[in-house]
This record gives sequence, C-alpha cells and structure tokens, in this order.
Amino acid sequence: MIRSWRRPLLAAALSLTAGIAGLAVATPAQADTPQTWSFSVAGEPGDVITGGGSYSYSSTEPVPGEEMNAWGSEDRRSFGLELFGELDNLWRLTLAAPTGEVLKAGDTYQNVGHAIGDGAGISFYNNSWRGCAESTGSFTVQDVSWGPYGYLERFDATFEYRCEGAPGGSRGEVHIGNPPPLPPLDATVTVNPTASVDSKGIATVRGTLTCTRADTLSVDGQLSQQQKKAGLVTAWYSTSVPCTPGQEVPWSASTYPADLRFERGTAQAVTEVPIRDFVYWREFTVTDTSTVTLTR
Repeated sequence: MIRSWRRPLLAAALSLTAGIAGLAVATPAQADTPQTWSFSVAGEPGDVITGGGSYSYSSTEPVPGEEMNAWGSEDRRSFGLELFGELDNLWRLTLAAPTGEVLKAGDTYQNVGHAIGDGAGISFYNNSWRGCAESTGSFTVQDVSWGPYGYLERFDATFEYRCEGAPGGSRGEVHIGNPPPLPPLDATVTVNPTASVDSKGIATVRGTLTCTRADTLSVDGQLSQQQKKAGLVTAWYSTSVPCTPGQEVPWSASTYPADLRFERGTAQAVTEVPIRDFVYWREFTVTDTSTVTLTR
C-alpha cells in the first residue's frame, strides 16, 4: 500500500501573510480559534507598540468583533497569534526557539531580536500604532502541550519587548487552551484476492477499510483485464465507506460503465482512498495495487 502526498489546495488557499515591520510572517492554514484564551499587554510611557497603554482580552469576557487565532509550527519551534480586538485593533505575536529546538515548558530566551532566521526570536506588532525594524525582547514558556502537526493543547507564556531606541517597552502574557488532540486521519485499504463477475460482465471488487478516526471516505479504483478478443478492458469502481476507528469495515463496488464487459480470469485492481484531514490540513492518497481473480 502506498501513500502519495501533494500540496493541499485548501491549505494553500487559506495561507495568510502578515507583515511585521516589513518582515513576512506566514500564518499556517491550521491557525484556529482556541477553545479558551487570554492575551494581555501593558506598555510603559514611550513604548512604540502599545503607545503606553494597557490592553486585556479573554475568551471569558468576549467583546463583539474580537477574533483570536493561534497556532504552533509543525516542527514545534514557534508559536504565533493574531488577535483582532476592538475598533480593528490588530495584534500579532510570534515566539520562536532556535532552529533544531522545540518550545518547551521552562524555556527562557533573553535579549533576542525578531523571530526570523535560525536564532530564537520574538516579533510583536500592533496596527493601531506600528512595529519596529529593530527590537530586543525576552520570553518564557511557562507551559506547553503539543499534539500532532503543531497542534497546541496548551500554551502559556510571558514576554517583554522593546523597540530599539524607544524610552519604554511592553510586557505581556498569553494563555491558550484546546481539547486533547485528535489522531491524524489515516486509512488502510485491502482488496480481496477474489472478485465476482456477473453474466453481464459487470465485476464487483470487495475489500476492507480501516481508519484512525471516524469519517466517511471514498474508495475509488480502476479494474483492468487483458482479454484475448477484446484486448485491454478497463473500467472504474467507486463507493463511500463510513469508517469506524480500529475496525475493518467491509466495502464493495461494481464496475462502470456497464457496457465494458469483464470475464472470468485474472485482473489488476488499483484502489485509491483520498485522505483530506481538515483538522491538521493534510491531503494524501492511500493506494493499493492487487491482482484479483474474477469468478462467477
């Protein structure tokens, strides 16, 4: 059985780009609203980002128009958030460990620059004021629990940030909570070595499908048979299968169009199960190639 990968079109369509002081920061397509969250920041007089003000947002005290998105990188190296507050007040925060390391509880990075390149970094931006080209910051990861593909079950951190040359800086904290992660969607498809063919030449292929997560998956295939008189006969088969995690669910599908006639003997069945995991924004195809014997 083969798994072939390709770039998910939906994930590409949902990719966002945010400019921070002229620097491009990619927002992963799996960015989503956390189940629980809070974000607060307090600025000193002369702070460029906050204008010296204090701001606090929380899922427990929602305000109309607020929208929080948060994400972790697939390599667990970085955390990002994007918060739309009152009056289109937009906040963006990125915290990153050095390349090759992961963000873990207890990590503290001091006197770091923007979250670009291979080093640890912090980037902070507010559109009601502005970002800055050069900065110095620090952050501490108080707690973090990672799931598959950058999923964040928990993330708690404090941070400090100061634009270069500014008389004041800012201090803030962020808290993110989500349900325990679901398993990534995957499947195993099997094809029975014996298939049937009726008096009209329509073949029926059977097999089983096993999934890691409940979903309805499409089983699609192509059946080919080399015949003495007709030459190569090729037809399609397809069915939908409600899959139950950990159980081998039987499936069967008949060939179409009906005017393509199969006969008893061997044939090649190429079966595909497209996987579209909208939890972790993954797309790939599980493929099985089998020789089957057609019988009446």
